[in-house]
Amino acid sequence: MNILQELIYTILSLPEADRSRDHVVKLKRQRSKKHGKTKVPTNLQVLKTFYGLRTAGEVEDNDWIEWLLKKRGIRSQSWIVAVQVLTKPFRCPGKCIFCPNDATMPKSYINTQPWAMRALLNQFDPYKQVYNRLLSLTLTGHKTDKIEMIVLWWTWDVYPKAYKIEFVKWLYDACNTFLAFMDHIEVDFSSDKSARYTVTEDFEVKYPTDIQESLKINETAPNRIIWLTIETRPEYVTDENCQLWRDLWVTRVEMGIQTLHNPVHEANVRGHDNQAIKDAMYKLRQYGFKISNHYMPGLYTSTPEMDLETFQIAFSTPRIKSDELKFYPTAVIPNTPLYDLYKSWEYEPIKDDDLKKLIKQFKTEIIQPYSRIKRLARDFDTNEVVAGANTPNLRQLVMNDMQKEYNEHEDLRKKQYTRLATDSQQFDTKNDFLTHITTPLVKNITRHISLSNEEREIDHTMETSCIGASFDTNSERNFVCLCTRCREFRNKDKESLDLPFPVVRRYHSSNGEECFISIEDTLGYLYGFARLLLPADGVALDYEWVESDKALIRELHVYGSLSEILSKQKKEEAEKNDNIIKNTAQDKWFGTQMMELAQDIARVRDYEALSVISWIGVKGYYKKLWFEEVGTYMVKSLN
Repeated sequence: MNILQELIYTILSLPEADRSRDHVVKLKRQRSKKHGKTKVPTNLQVLKTFYGLRTAGEVEDNDWIEWLLKKRGIRSQSWIVAVQVLTKPFRCPGKCIFCPNDATMPKSYINTQPWAMRALLNQFDPYKQVYNRLLSLTLTGHKTDKIEMIVLWWTWDVYPKAYKIEFVKWLYDACNTFLAFMDHIEVDFSSDKSARYTVTEDFEVKYPTDIQESLKINETAPNRIIWLTIETRPEYVTDENCQLWRDLWVTRVEMGIQTLHNPVHEANVRGHDNQAIKDAMYKLRQYGFKISNHYMPGLYTSTPEMDLETFQIAFSTPRIKSDELKFYPTAVIPNTPLYDLYKSWEYEPIKDDDLKKLIKQFKTEIIQPYSRIKRLARDFDTNEVVAGANTPNLRQLVMNDMQKEYNEHEDLRKKQYTRLATDSQQFDTKNDFLTHITTPLVKNITRHISLSNEEREIDHTMETSCIGASFDTNSERNFVCLCTRCREFRNKDKESLDLPFPVVRRYHSSNGEECFISIEDTLGYLYGFARLLLPADGVALDYEWVESDKALIRELHVYGSLSEILSKQKKEEAEKNDNIIKNTAQDKWFGTQMMELAQDIARVRDYEALSVISWIGVKGYYKKLWFEEVGTYMVKSLN
């Protein structure tokens, strides 16, 4: 028996308490020393051996060994993997002075970026991009049955309509036929760091000719697109485009905001102003899209103080209040107008210390518990950046600094923990909570009526309601930032001593009242959430699926497999507790509980139906909850 086979059998025999990645690393080192090997086996080599033994019938299929050995487990957190694909190079009407203009790429991308490199190697063919990415994920131990498909390029809407429809159809077709593709490849694992594959000559697939057929197949396909994301600019958020996006089952839109100072927009030749951003955010919420915004600290003519003000405005202005955001600090790339300004001493890039200070202030003073910070740096090769933001591990450095400061200063920790529970109320039962919210946030509606239009733009109000329990603001925890990413339960270093409970955070957006419904524990760790919009009068569109009598679910998300989080004892307790968590503590049930609470909230606020912006791969889930398909939404009557 060789070292790799010995490792597999040893890992398979591990008791549950030792099934950790750290323990596997120790085992690999021990076996290497025992066999006189100078190099420790890679996880890819161990996975290859496991797959070989499984094919030969020597071992059975095993989910947790793949989980232990898979590369970068965060890529499939929540059992959903992200697949990024890039459209072909095309004309861009934008004139932004900071955008790189690589002739081999769509504008703003460089061919050394990982996903761009993969797209170029595959001649921007969507089939090949999807096949390659899913194969790479599969070979490194990730499940690919649930897919978040991200279509990259900012000016997606400039492409001809026929190309956009055909491109998305190809994405669904590739997912629908991936298993057939897997049956016709030969993989070479001879390299320690990567695997190469060839496709057998007999691989032939007949794809549907109509996108509707492709969509129908994906509803029950083994590899389903759960979320579909496109990128756009504010001026392209129109009713026509929004309706096309929904016809393609787009659920999330990424949009560049960059700054909220009109002179900075003008100096950087963005081609739009703040009003265009606010109008776009308003329109996206009308259709129920989940919205991810990009911001660029350090732009030409901006200052650290102006950048901080941009974030303050963003989270106090009802017309913005981003669901998600990405920091893309400005980098100077050759062959751009910004590079010319830098060379002539007219532009001074943002300093690392100023950038770190800005991020820390944002994380500790501005970010809200309903929003997610997805990125803190753009993924440029450091060799491509002449000046400005050029620290790929910026998030890690900032978080390490913040953690050190919090460990040394107890008052900082308590301030952040207290901020989590600001304006919170505890209700013993769900009925008590529902009685409380039968009316809107009246105090703020009254205040808004008496304000001028300019003053009405600002609203910091958020009310937090805890059902069945409340937050512990004294005990230690790992997170130092309140965003949903930092509070995911995967960041915990110990099991909570109590059961998670429902939390509802209410705040105003330009479209009405937003309810961020979540499942959290007493330390504030997040297990799942739903975004419910209660549209104000005169806001909803005149379409059957989003009319004014319908409340709107813009997102439903549950993190990970919760059956692995709660002990058997806690599951038994959960079954007995009808007010907090009942039946079972499985991940699908948490989603169902949040959906039931959303229905109850909408019902007591006199909405006649609840509409969900649905994903093609999860229509079956909503049908089990008695929702019916109306257009591209799932709708349930509340009468």
